[in-house]
Amino acid sequence: MNMRSLLLRAAVLGAATLLAACGDDPGEAPAPPPVAEDTVPASATASTTAYVQFVGGLAADDRAPPRRLDGVTPPTSETSEPLTVE
Repeated sequence: MNMRSLLLRAAVLGAATLLAACGDDPGEAPAPPPVAEDTVPASATASTTAYVQFVGGLAADDRAPPRRLDGVTPPTSETSEPLTVE
C-alpha cells in the first residue's frame, strides 16, 4: 500500500465520520403536522370563548370552501353567559 492510497482511505474515513455526526438531534421535538385549511382546529373547541373567537375570525367569503365539521362538537357551557359572534 502506497502513501497516496493510505491518505485517500484516511480522508474517506474522516469524511464518513463527519457525515455520521450530522444526524438528527433525538432531543428535538418533531414539527407538528400542518392543519388543513378546511378543518376546524382542536384549539377552537377547547372552550366556548375559543370557539366564538374562531368563528368570528373567519372571513365572510361566499367563495371560500366550506369547513369540514365531521367529528367537531362545538363546546357548550351551563355556567357562562351567551357570547355574540361578531
